[in-house]
Amino acid sequence: MELKAIHAGAAATLFILCGCAAIGRERSVVERFEEPGISAPALTVESGSVLRFVNSDTRPHQVYSNDCSELSSTLLRPGETYSAQVGPGDKVCHFQDLLAPQSSQYSGTLQVHDADEERRREAAD
Repeated sequence: MELKAIHAGAAATLFILCGCAAIGRERSVVERFEEPGISAPALTVESGSVLRFVNSDTRPHQVYSNDCSELSSTLLRPGETYSAQVGPGDKVCHFQDLLAPQSSQYSGTLQVHDADEERRREAAD
């Protein structure tokens, strides 16, 4: 009987740890377009994370990224949101407001870290 209790406890612990690991991978980051500019000009995320662009400004914005096409959005009217899942790989993504290309206050960078790619490189060495 005691052995069954130990196995049940071990199984429950393993289930909880796996659940916590999955929660850690599902990350969401929010970038806001506001009148004075974007909320965070430099962001860092894990690959596979979701980046949400929220237009909190009174005028429209449109996200454009030459480096990471998944970040490019359609026109975002005031109050609208665009979500993009960041693709795999260690990389730096530059993005800007396509409607204000000369305005540095509406441009930023996204540093993407890919733990899986890092492990593959270490294994290859």
